[in-house]
This record gives sequence, C-alpha cells and structure tokens, in this order.
Amino acid sequence: MNINSKFGAGLIVVAILITAIGSIGITTKDSAEDIPTPNVQGSVYFSDEPARSNPLALFISANAEITWDREEVFLVVADEDKKQQCNGLSFIERMNQNGETCTSRDNEFEAVGDDNESGFIWSVESGEYYFGIGSFQDLSSDFELNVDYEVKMTLSPAGYFATFLMLISGVVLNKYQ
Repeated sequence: MNINSKFGAGLIVVAILITAIGSIGITTKDSAEDIPTPNVQGSVYFSDEPARSNPLALFISANAEITWDREEVFLVVADEDKKQQCNGLSFIERMNQNGETCTSRDNEFEAVGDDNESGFIWSVESGEYYFGIGSFQDLSSDFELNVDYEVKMTLSPAGYFATFLMLISGVVLNKYQ
C-alpha cells in the first residue's frame, strides 16, 4: 500500500465518522444561576459579554433551546447594533410603555422568549450576539433568575456536501495509486 492509498483510506474513515457524528449530533447542557435582573418594567438590559459564536455556521448547525424559572421576565437575543440602540435609550424612553423599541414586542431582536414554559429556540450563527433580560412588572432588587440552556450541534447541508467530497476524494486516491 502506497502513501496515496493510506491517505485515501484515512479520508474515507474520517468522512464516515464525521457524517455519523454529525447526523446524530452533539448536545451540551448548562445553566446560569442567580442572574440579577433589572427592576425597570418592560425595558431590556443586556449582558456585557457576547454569547458564544458559531464560527463554523456554514458546516455546523447549532440550535440553542433556552428556558428559565420565572414568569415575570422575558429574554431576548440581539446583535451588537440592536444592543447599542437599546443601551442608548434615555431613562424616560425606557419608562415609555407605549413604544415597542427594546421591549418584548420589538421585532428587530434575533429571538424573543416571553414565555418561561416554552422558552425559545435560537439558531446560533457566527457574529456577536448578546442576551438581554427584561421584566413585565416591577421587581424587587433581590430578584434573581436561573436560566437553563441546551445546544444541539449537527451537520448542515454544506457540511454533508463537504464530507461527501472528502469521501469521493478518498475513494479516488485509494483507487488510482
């Protein structure tokens, strides 16, 4: 067996393993506990750190399912521009209950979850995205929130295509020494 055959066989094995693992998927679960929440009704406050990005979004689909333990709050996911817009609102604009900007009714968020029972599902993409928390009513200053999330990663259609090309390359290298 020459080097091309060995390399081709290796490509075939790797392509089959990636396809099998990518089809089954990998799931990670975690939680964040005792998150302090804002006490201004209706307004959204964002985390300082962005959520983990999916730099391989072309090849890997990542879906996050997020739930929380309090019905008085809602969670949102926003890009950096939307976060800056919300953080730039004055206190009077935040207190305005008639506006939809930066509230649970704002359609410009990537994802909005206003029901803690069903939570929400967000398809994680590449880029900087931030989680935000808002309240439907005035909350006490010692109010804390627990958030559970589960991320399932599988191969995307482009990922399947890439592994198919890897498989074909392995077969060609193995056949034509």
